[in-house]
Amino acid sequence: MPSPNNEIPRTKELAINLYFDYFSGLNDKDFENELNKKLTDWEKSTVSYLENTNPLETHRLNLVSAEWDYRAHGGSKKSIISDLDEYKVLQPSVNVKFWEEKIGEVDNQTGERKDESIIENLSLIRRNEQEAWRKEYEKQLLEWQLEEIQNRRKQLLQNLKEWFETIQQMKEVFEALGVDTGVFWDLSVGKLSAQDISVLKKWADYLKYDEKIRELCELMGRLHKEQQSHHTEIINSTIQYHVKKPDVHSNEEIIGIKFGRDLENIIPQELALLSDPEVTLLFDLKYVENRLMCFSKQGYITEIIEENMQETVNVDDEEKMGPIIICVDTSGSMSGAPENIAKALTLSLASRAISQKRNCYLINFSTSINTLDFTPPKGIHDLINFLKMSFHGGTDVAPALYEGIRMMSESDYKKADLLVISDFVIYGLSSDIVPLCKKQKQEENRFFALCIGSFGTQRVEDGVFDQSWTYDPRSGSIAEINNVFEWVTRKS
Repeated sequence: MPSPNNEIPRTKELAINLYFDYFSGLNDKDFENELNKKLTDWEKSTVSYLENTNPLETHRLNLVSAEWDYRAHGGSKKSIISDLDEYKVLQPSVNVKFWEEKIGEVDNQTGERKDESIIENLSLIRRNEQEAWRKEYEKQLLEWQLEEIQNRRKQLLQNLKEWFETIQQMKEVFEALGVDTGVFWDLSVGKLSAQDISVLKKWADYLKYDEKIRELCELMGRLHKEQQSHHTEIINSTIQYHVKKPDVHSNEEIIGIKFGRDLENIIPQELALLSDPEVTLLFDLKYVENRLMCFSKQGYITEIIEENMQETVNVDDEEKMGPIIICVDTSGSMSGAPENIAKALTLSLASRAISQKRNCYLINFSTSINTLDFTPPKGIHDLINFLKMSFHGGTDVAPALYEGIRMMSESDYKKADLLVISDFVIYGLSSDIVPLCKKQKQEENRFFALCIGSFGTQRVEDGVFDQSWTYDPRSGSIAEINNVFEWVTRKS
């Protein structure tokens, strides 16, 4: 029979196989880490549940009590029958007759040592009975544990399957948006309902099937394009040279022949003079005159020489994409296609901002505002809930602009791009908005407007927005699209 120690790890294998059925081509470490975390949490909770939950606890306590009594008092007819009654509660089909016959055999014993033999045999019967009782208890406990593991595993795999299906659907949506799916592996995705996904797909379809909206989304995504400037820098560097120098204190290599009387380094030809008594005197004479030919030896050491150098180089400065503040009009006049287009653009822009590691602040407005700082740990679930809000009141851009300007004073939102997406069905802006916007522009913040509809931004005073565009959903055209692309991509 399988054991919990084998069945619990087997669950991970089944879950991994399920994962590959859905995402055989996905290589995302964050996602795999999240999956491993879920499996680890399940394993820990299952082990804890099995350790702390025992439906047979009463039977276990009765069995332990009977075993202690046996160790203390041995066996008797009364104790065997008492144990048998408890055993029968655990297993009603226990063969009671078998144990009663065993007791009867002891009662029929005869002989001189009858009393001692009866006690020993009754003790033996009780011990065997308790062993059978424990085996039955452990068998039932194991069956319960395996059943619980299977039930919990079934629930886990079902949850994982639903989770995978949700992620698979989200993956398709994100691909339609042109967004890296890794942005949303905080897996608040698991909290999304079927309705949430349906709404997401509806927004994504605007971008997927409408070429002009895709162009518009690309245009918006290139706001605050990375700029490059050049300057020269003097770079100080240290160069190291390795130089070999002779070492007078080392004799590692033969470099030639010299005259001397260094007996350790005499060449073999000179030593040959000692082999002939007639010329031995010549060797002695050379030795006295210090004219024996000897090997000249020398060693080397490697010295590291450092040299400081200066070099003038041209350096390209890259200004990273700054924060983005998106103000979305959800007033009554935006209902229908304009609101869906605005939210689809916001979803795409916010997603890309996070993938580009840009801080992103969202403002929903009609006559009042609602905000979301879409930075970790905020995830796709928070974004969808935010975008699902619709006020259906009048249009008042001022509160959104005031809030955006307030955020530009925060350290995380300096040098920000603020984009207002609205139909601009308004009566104008309060007079104090323009100087506030101009002041923020001096701090290198920028203001953009996208009008969805044919109304345009005529009622907005000059000086509020650096640039504005108009998208008409009926014709699918973007006013001055070519000029806009040139303006957005030019160097400031």
